[in-house]
Amino acid sequence: MTTLFKAALALITLSSGMVASGAGVAQNYPTKPIRLIVPFTAGGGTDILARALGQHLSAALKQNVIVDNRAGGNTVIGSELAAHAAADGHTLLVQINNLTALPALSPGQKPVVSVANFAPITLVAVLPHILVVPRGVQAASVKELIALGKATPKKLTYASSGFGTPVHLGGALFASMAGIELLHVPYKGAAEYTTAVLGGHVAMTFGSAPTALPHIRTGVLKALAATTVERIKVLPDLPTIAESGLPGYDISSWYGVFAPVGTPSAIINFLHAEIARGIKTKAVAERLPDYDLIANTPAAFAAFLRKDAEMTARVIARSGATSD
Repeated sequence: MTTLFKAALALITLSSGMVASGAGVAQNYPTKPIRLIVPFTAGGGTDILARALGQHLSAALKQNVIVDNRAGGNTVIGSELAAHAAADGHTLLVQINNLTALPALSPGQKPVVSVANFAPITLVAVLPHILVVPRGVQAASVKELIALGKATPKKLTYASSGFGTPVHLGGALFASMAGIELLHVPYKGAAEYTTAVLGGHVAMTFGSAPTALPHIRTGVLKALAATTVERIKVLPDLPTIAESGLPGYDISSWYGVFAPVGTPSAIINFLHAEIARGIKTKAVAERLPDYDLIANTPAAFAAFLRKDAEMTARVIARSGATSD
C-alpha cells in the first residue's frame, strides 16, 4: 500500500466487525437482479474488480449481479446513472479516484456528480500502477525517459482512461516533477489506452498493474518504474519513480462501492458485511492477486474519501492538471 493511502487510512478507525442489522434486510433484499455500474469500458482494473465482486455477490445473495459498463464523460455518465437510480440497493456503483478528483479539476464549477450523491459502502481495494512504454521508445529507465522529454518538448504523449483518473494524474504529476511537457491523450477505458500504447500511437502510460503486466511479461511493453513509494510485490526488482529521481512521487488507484444517497443504512451495512466476507474467500483473492484488499466500514470509507479529496486536490494543484 502506498504512503498516500497509508496516510489517509491511518487517520481512520477501521472496524471490521460490523454486521448487517435487521433480519428483515437479509429476508427481503435483494428482490431482483443487482446492477453494478462500472463507469469504464471492460477490461480495466475497475471492471476486473467489479466482476470478481459480482460473481461472489451473485452466489452469496442468490440473485443475478450484472456488471454494466457505462464509459464516457470522465466517468460522469456511469456515475450520474447510478446517482439517479432508486435508492433501494439494486443499483450500485464501482468507482475510483475520479469521484474525488473531478471537483478539483474544475474549481469554481459545481460538479455534475460528486461523493455527496452517494452513500459509501466500502473501500474495497487499492492498486499500484506501472509506468510503461512501447518497445520502440528509446528509453529504458525513468532517467532516460526524462532526458528524451527534455530533448523533444511537447512531443511525448501519454495515454489515460480519462481526466481525473490515476493514470491521468500520474502523467501530469510526472511531467511537473520532471520539468518536462507531455501531451495527454484520454481514452474511454483501459482497453482503449492500452491498445494505443501497444500500437505505438502514444509514447507511454501509467497503467494499473493488472492491465500492464501481461504485456510486460510478453515483452511488448517495457516497464520503467512503479508509481508507488514502495516497490510492488508482482515486480519486486522494478524500481519506483520515487527512487528513480523523483522523490515523493506516489500515485495509486482506489476502488470503492457506492449506493445512491438515501439507500437504507441496513442495506448499506448488509452489503458491506457481504463484500468484506467475499474478499477473504479464495475465489475472490485468486482473481485479484495484484490488489491490496481492504473492505473497510461505511463510516471509515466516508472518512477516507474526505482525506483523499484533500490529498488529491494537493496533487492536482502541484501538477497543474485540468479537465481541459
